[in-house]
Amino acid sequence: MINALKGSSPAVLITRMLISAAVVFATYNPSGVSVFHWVIDHENPTDAWLILCVIVVALANVALLIATWKALGKLGTIIVLIFFGALVYLSLQEGWVDANNSASVQWLALILYSGFLGIGLAGAIIWRRATGQVVTDEAGDIHD
Repeated sequence: MINALKGSSPAVLITRMLISAAVVFATYNPSGVSVFHWVIDHENPTDAWLILCVIVVALANVALLIATWKALGKLGTIIVLIFFGALVYLSLQEGWVDANNSASVQWLALILYSGFLGIGLAGAIIWRRATGQVVTDEAGDIHD
């Protein structure tokens, strides 16, 4: 079991959460400083830098979604979404987020989405810490 926990310090988990947050908030955020806003406000939509950034951000989002789906699967995704739904309900009920303020609702959604992706990135590490079992990916292209 000790070998299963090697390389899974809290710093690794925090780094993965920060990576997912950076990708999500670089893609879009209500402050107006994001690739989305750059595309909307840019006078030349065929600018090479703009196209490159959009491609990089899109690929990063897709890669994070694929990693999250592989780590959590259907049941894990449903469980996380139910938990996040309860957090949204609690936030609205307690007044932490104003339902009439679209920016605060957007911030909450983006934080939860980046948390979802971060959990997906760290899913194997969390599983290994909780159970002591190492998660391996079954490759369909490898034949014995």
